[in-house]
Amino acid sequence: MAGRVGRLARLTLFSGPNCSLCDTAKAELAKVRQRRPFNLETINIQDQGQERWKRKYVYWIPALHIEGKEVAKGRWNAQTVNEALDTWERDPWTTEGTKKP
Repeated sequence: MAGRVGRLARLTLFSGPNCSLCDTAKAELAKVRQRRPFNLETINIQDQGQERWKRKYVYWIPALHIEGKEVAKGRWNAQTVNEALDTWERDPWTTEGTKKP
């Protein structure tokens, strides 16, 4: 679990306004958070300064990163998040998305 690696996973949700899939993704993350803790940052890809993410995810929100690595985009659910967190907890990767040496 997260305690084994000494810290909570850092999740980033890439979202947008008037996005029903994003609303669903937020609800799925809330389900996961009821059973396991994590840090969450939400980025609205339409905000000023988020042009990089808008170019990348304009057709693929909601997108989810764990520690900087994309783990889901488009339609996903709590099971997807739990599986990605399980993988990260077993073998944490760095924020660049690569495995630690």
